[in-house]
Amino acid sequence: MSRTSLTDQLVDLRRDYTGENLTQAVPAVKAVLADCTADDRDRIVETLRGRAELAAPLREALLPPAPSTAQQELEAALLRVASDAASHLQLRPPASMLRPAHAFRAVEPFATPRLHLADHALGPVLYELLPRLEDDWVAGMAGLRVVHHPRAVELTVLDSDARAILTGVDTTSWDVGMAYVHQLLADRTLPSTFATGPLTTAEHDHLTDHGHTPGPAAVGSALLRRTNLFTRAPWLRSWSQGHQWWLEWPQGPGLVHTTDKLLHPIFGLPNATESPSTAGGLGLSTGPDLLYLREIDAPDASNEEALANFKWPAGVTGWSAIM
Repeated sequence: MSRTSLTDQLVDLRRDYTGENLTQAVPAVKAVLADCTADDRDRIVETLRGRAELAAPLREALLPPAPSTAQQELEAALLRVASDAASHLQLRPPASMLRPAHAFRAVEPFATPRLHLADHALGPVLYELLPRLEDDWVAGMAGLRVVHHPRAVELTVLDSDARAILTGVDTTSWDVGMAYVHQLLADRTLPSTFATGPLTTAEHDHLTDHGHTPGPAAVGSALLRRTNLFTRAPWLRSWSQGHQWWLEWPQGPGLVHTTDKLLHPIFGLPNATESPSTAGGLGLSTGPDLLYLREIDAPDASNEEALANFKWPAGVTGWSAIM
């Protein structure tokens, strides 16, 4: 295998997982291979052929993991937010259960990941993400702070080095996204007091009781960095608790195909092995943590017309603010 063809193969594989375009993926892969010895490249080739095992440093260079526990926790929370945002996107007129409803279309897996939003996803993401004070408890992600720059939104977590970037958010996009948030809050008669500045008492208490994410952060983070595996399905549902994470989706990527992708010797989940599932579907283990995958029945296409024409009452969706 020539060096050029190896580059092409690794770029194509990485893009399957991250959704990056060629301009993003090619330089990242070329930079890794430029630092490889001839033995390293031979090892990669043998690993792709199923004849060898690649050392962790090379695997991590080709699809980098989050560099810290705090970063993993932020990214795991973003995976949950992306899942929750799907229900908002499904109700965007004309409502549809078959139209793709994914918050992120690509993730560039840097130490500070760059998340590329799908069309219309900013408002739903902000609604689920922004820390909002309701009496003595917190909705959204406690401890998160958001700064809108001219072409991006920077997400940071107080008292940590965790950061992420939502790309391509200009002033108009930001205003439209926040209009969605405020409309939905108003329709639901919920307060719109967002946490700013230092950590509030309510946020501190919430984090003491619940932490940033209720499930294994390393698994959630690794899945966020491989989010493109699921974008052929209409949506992805995600929930977690303790050392377990669950994903389910209708149609789109087959269950066996997706599991094989997550077990890939280079771009799959780190240390993943097959594990029995007691709840249907297929299971994976990544050491102490478990991931369960399940494919459910596709929505009935005959319901689409009625769904598209249904008049939703106030408080169900905030799209009326920007339609």
